[in-house]
Amino acid sequence: MIRVVVVDDSKFMAKQVKALVERMGFEVVGVGFDGHEGVAQYESNRPDVLLLDITMPNMDGVECLQHVRRIDTDARVVMLSAIQDQETIDRCLEYGACGFLKKPIRPGSPADLERLCEAIEEAAGRTV
Repeated sequence: MIRVVVVDDSKFMAKQVKALVERMGFEVVGVGFDGHEGVAQYESNRPDVLLLDITMPNMDGVECLQHVRRIDTDARVVMLSAIQDQETIDRCLEYGACGFLKKPIRPGSPADLERLCEAIEEAAGRTV
C-alpha cells in the first residue's frame, strides 16, 4: 500500500485531501499544517509520497520541499497548490518535486480524482 503524508495550512483542505486519498486506496500516515510540521511528519513517517501545499505560514512548501530533500534525496514530493505561477512551479520541480497538481481537487470530479491518483502512483513508482 502506498503511504502518503498530506501537508496543507487549510485544515478543511487537508481533511478533504486526506479523505480523498484514503478513498482511492492509499494510506495516509500523517497530516501537517505548515512546513515545519511537514518536515516533522516526513521524518517520523517516511511516507512513499508527500503531498505538499506551497502557500503556508511559518515555512512555505518550497522551503519544506528543500528541507525534506536534504533529509532524503529520494523523497517523492508532489506539490498541490492553487498557485498558477509557472516560475514557482518550475522552481519546485528544480528543487526535486516529482509532480505538481493544481487545486482545487473536487471530490465530485472523476477527472480531478484521476489526476490525484495518477500523481501519487507516478510519484511512488507503483499503483495501489
